[in-house]
Amino acid sequence: MILKNNTITDISDFSEKIFENGLSIYEVIRVYNGHPIFLSDNLQRLDNSIKKSNIDIHVCNLHIENKLNELIRLEQMKEGNIKYVLHFTTDKTDEYIYQIPHCYPTEKDYREGVATISCPAMRNNPEVKYINNGLRDMTNRLLREHAVYEVLLIDRDGWVTEGSRSNVFFIKDGIFYTAPTRYVLPGTARKRVLDICKEQTFPLREERVAYQNLPSFDAAFITGTSPLVLPIKTIDHYPFSPDNRYLRKLMEIYFSLLNNVF
Repeated sequence: MILKNNTITDISDFSEKIFENGLSIYEVIRVYNGHPIFLSDNLQRLDNSIKKSNIDIHVCNLHIENKLNELIRLEQMKEGNIKYVLHFTTDKTDEYIYQIPHCYPTEKDYREGVATISCPAMRNNPEVKYINNGLRDMTNRLLREHAVYEVLLIDRDGWVTEGSRSNVFFIKDGIFYTAPTRYVLPGTARKRVLDICKEQTFPLREERVAYQNLPSFDAAFITGTSPLVLPIKTIDHYPFSPDNRYLRKLMEIYFSLLNNVF
């Protein structure tokens, strides 16, 4: 089912193709043990996306948490992802809330890391989380063709910026590196990693990493709603260590947060 403008609708009558026209600002919220987790981070980013799009809507007036909980109740969800979309066209604004398929990493993925590839591509206005059908279609095709977990985007100057649906971090000599916020979509999982680094005094540099310098890094990982914190074992033909002790310590702290969400 789908909540459209707070009315229950049969999802069989719905297609995301409607988002090909107009502007669609969205969030994907993780449901864990029947509750939306880290929701305040999603709402803060949604508010930021709306403001940067010069739209006069206040997130606090949308009562999103109540609507999410209603869908969770109706769907009897215990775990999964919910998509929240504000779709703007010339004459109206529609709100959509619905469950979407998810692909969570396996225990083996977390233990051994996942394969990724790179792709020359950039987001326009990366700080706004909007539906970009062209980029999504291209990266989905690459994911299928190469049977990898994620596609990392390389900008026109050769910098590794982010994943197609994640943020990316690198580790070298115990120092964490990630691209500055102005170059990437500021993921909610990324924010929590930055907070952990600050709280634990892990050395962190918000600097872009050049693709040609990848061999000099010890470890790499992605963050996101579905992967949370997931080690990378390869980017193209470059190998990375999923057992890096700094990465494993970060993962231990991050996953402990899930047990203290409620």
